[in-house]
Amino acid sequence: MSLLTLSIVFYFLAFASSLVSYFLNKAEKLTRLFLFVALLFYMLYATILSVKVGSFPFADTYGFYSLLGNVILCILILVSFRYEYLWKFSAFFAIFGILSTLLAMPAEPSPYRSPLYSLHITSALVSYAFAFLGGLSSMFKLFLETRLKHKNITGFFMPLSLLRGAERLSMNLSFLFFTLTLIFGSFWSRSFFGKHWVNDPKLIFVLYLWTYYAVVVHLNLLKRIKPKTLSYAVILGMVFTVLNILFVRHEL
Repeated sequence: MSLLTLSIVFYFLAFASSLVSYFLNKAEKLTRLFLFVALLFYMLYATILSVKVGSFPFADTYGFYSLLGNVILCILILVSFRYEYLWKFSAFFAIFGILSTLLAMPAEPSPYRSPLYSLHITSALVSYAFAFLGGLSSMFKLFLETRLKHKNITGFFMPLSLLRGAERLSMNLSFLFFTLTLIFGSFWSRSFFGKHWVNDPKLIFVLYLWTYYAVVVHLNLLKRIKPKTLSYAVILGMVFTVLNILFVRHEL
């Protein structure tokens, strides 16, 4: 049985045990174990493939989306060990993991054999992950603030301080990794094409994203943007990022 298949099996087990935990208040620790093992098998598969091809493990959008989904899930699981109430979303974590891992099935190995290319794509992947998580944090934050304003917080258990912290941290990390994406991309382009910049649509859009996050981050540092406006800006950054992931394609 392949590592990918084992990963999917354990994600299914995590989903089943999360349902048991929800309805019977049992098997919560087992759910965490299954999620951790499923993610471990997936990361082992990606690492082994990366070593085998000597570069970033995947060459197409299926593989990139698959790895992006599992990286986002990895971040969520790590945060959940600090904030226990996030485990209430364990069923969603498991389904998200299953869908992300299934995308790796038709993925093709990367044709590029360059550590700089690997660093470039990995930085982009991490920046997308934090942009997505930042946007989600801002959406939940605005929603929760609206409920608090109307004194209606039934069913909510996520602290506002956590959402505010996640919003700002994700925004800053997105900007940092977009910066690294452009730096590593420049060095890889120089080694592969003989020049530091190529007019590839994907790379141009990443430059737009870097500029956007640079403005938002510095406005926040200078305290020239209101908290609510900042949240809308982070959500808009997530929308731009999703548009880049789904609709902008490499021409190289």
